[in-house]
Amino acid sequence: MNELLTGIHEICISRNFPFATFCLPGQDHPTTYVQTSTDHLQWQSIREISSRKGFIMSPFDPANGDRCMLIKPDLVLDGDSITSAHIRHLSEIEAHEPPVWKEDLPVVTGRDIYMNQVESIKTSISKGAFQKAVLSRIRVIEGSYMSIVPRMFRTLCKKYPEAFAYLCKSGEQFWMGASPEPLLRRMNGKISTVSLAGTMPYAEKYMDVDRWTAKEVLEQEYVTRYIHDVLRSFDIRDYRVGSPHVKKSGNLLHLCTDFSFDFDRIASRLWEFVNELHPTPAVAGQPKEDAIAFIKKLEPHSRGYYTGFLGPISRDEDIDLFVNLRCMQITPGYLALYTGGGITLDSDASSEWDETRWKAESLLKILRLYIKNMPSLHESQPTYR
Repeated sequence: MNELLTGIHEICISRNFPFATFCLPGQDHPTTYVQTSTDHLQWQSIREISSRKGFIMSPFDPANGDRCMLIKPDLVLDGDSITSAHIRHLSEIEAHEPPVWKEDLPVVTGRDIYMNQVESIKTSISKGAFQKAVLSRIRVIEGSYMSIVPRMFRTLCKKYPEAFAYLCKSGEQFWMGASPEPLLRRMNGKISTVSLAGTMPYAEKYMDVDRWTAKEVLEQEYVTRYIHDVLRSFDIRDYRVGSPHVKKSGNLLHLCTDFSFDFDRIASRLWEFVNELHPTPAVAGQPKEDAIAFIKKLEPHSRGYYTGFLGPISRDEDIDLFVNLRCMQITPGYLALYTGGGITLDSDASSEWDETRWKAESLLKILRLYIKNMPSLHESQPTYR
């Protein structure tokens, strides 16, 4: 990866230029979009930016007041072709107004509270309120680490080449992650999506689908059924669907089912389809409206852009949208790591807590390389200090 990319990031951060750098799964080098203009950045809904090109970032729930964002590709940089001339060019552009950062720490959840939340969800499931709900929590690392984020991103890309790795900043929204879950991709006239749910730590035996527990299989099946229903609601009948298989992502494994169909089937309704598809039961629950209403009352924090979706829409009409998982929010005063898991009637509260810890390790492994003497975190505590 071109070391000059770090210089690009440092200039964009210091001068408040919106930018997004991303590595698609299997891509050898990242692509960077920089918006040097002061054009409009936020929209009420994804449909308002459906005809534009750039890097999209959409929140989990726009009804909470979080806006959809689009970073325009005024400057497009391929990782291997960045030169010192690009850095000089950006340095000569007038800086944008600095962002207004939120100083308050997000609400964090300790082990006992999280386990009580799991039991609350199971009680509601037993009463027939819904079949599954996805519960999330935040872990916080206090301190100022913005200066090391560009270097951390380079390591993230190397550690997780099979994921969608990204670093994105627009005003006070600054996020980094390595998502294993495509939401929707368009390539060569085809649309593809996946049903991805269920999580186990990597072990050779779990590469066999038949070795997974009934709870994990059912959790993923809810997502698979949902995608079938969405496709049929758009009168898409001739789609292709694969058999469930195991997908490895870093130190974790997930159950996955692949779907694909011809783009022509939804060409005029693409963003309507995206709106219907997201959020899937993999990040919300089933039925999703009932599950979302419940978890919004139960979770003490706003998810913001966690479990939303993001990715590039390129000039050649390719689309690569991924669910925002394995991610963290970056501010001048702290880093906030977001994790979660699907809760069903068969969930064990202690195991669900452990799953959130496994998922957080994707980023914690990177952070430990750069934050020296970072204290260990007792499992009952949610905040590093």
